[in-house]
Amino acid sequence: MHDGCPFCPGAERETPPEVWADRAPGTLPNTPGWRVRAIPNRFPVLPTDEGVHEVIINTPRHVLAFWNLTPPEMRRAIDAWAQREVAMRSDPRGLWPFLFLNQGAAAGASLQHSHAQLIGFPFSPPRLAGREQAFLAAPTCPICDELEDRRLALIAEMGSLVAWCPQAPTLSGGVRIAPRAHLPEWPTQPGTELAAILQPVMRELSALVGTSAANLWLHQRRRDGSDTMHWHIEIVPRRGTLAGMELGAGVFSLLNEPNGLAHAIREGI
Repeated sequence: MHDGCPFCPGAERETPPEVWADRAPGTLPNTPGWRVRAIPNRFPVLPTDEGVHEVIINTPRHVLAFWNLTPPEMRRAIDAWAQREVAMRSDPRGLWPFLFLNQGAAAGASLQHSHAQLIGFPFSPPRLAGREQAFLAAPTCPICDELEDRRLALIAEMGSLVAWCPQAPTLSGGVRIAPRAHLPEWPTQPGTELAAILQPVMRELSALVGTSAANLWLHQRRRDGSDTMHWHIEIVPRRGTLAGMELGAGVFSLLNEPNGLAHAIREGI
């Protein structure tokens, strides 16, 4: 147990009671012996009678960077994300699930032990709803179009998944991962394939841009959404704070040219 960390084994009573855990046989809830653990966020962004805000602790080891999980740990963590997301979709309130990972203080993480978060919004989140509407309105799938573009800044293709640097990233240094085939929702057990490509890509991206702080989030079809959505993961390194130009004008400068960054990551993995 790392001193003062409520996410380490032995500190289970310092968190809200777990709602789900991947545990060793014979171990009891809210005790050591878990491999991945989901708990309510102690400081939820929504009232509990309106929505859900969970923390998914990726590993019992006090690991700070997600890519430093072992391959089995990462597979279990990603499959746990998917399992909790499916559970949230079954909530009778019709919540809109949003899965994300904040890593490092610069990316908004208040606790550094590796963890993801899952929020069930009781409303349509503007950016998520706007993203889905953009896919619905487009004549062809934007992700499929990117993958078929001859200018694709390809990083890697492993199994059914492709990683690349989009020409218009959310933030500088952004990376996108999606299936080559058009699939609206990610699988119920995506861990094996996603971990294989996510780990080396995130590790090399961090080394190249010089920070371990990063945000990761999932876009996929909501429960009653359209087949036009193509599920994808967004990863953005966080090298500084958003300032007046970004917040006020919505203009973001690129510190890395996408093709050059993709080439450098590809060479390192």
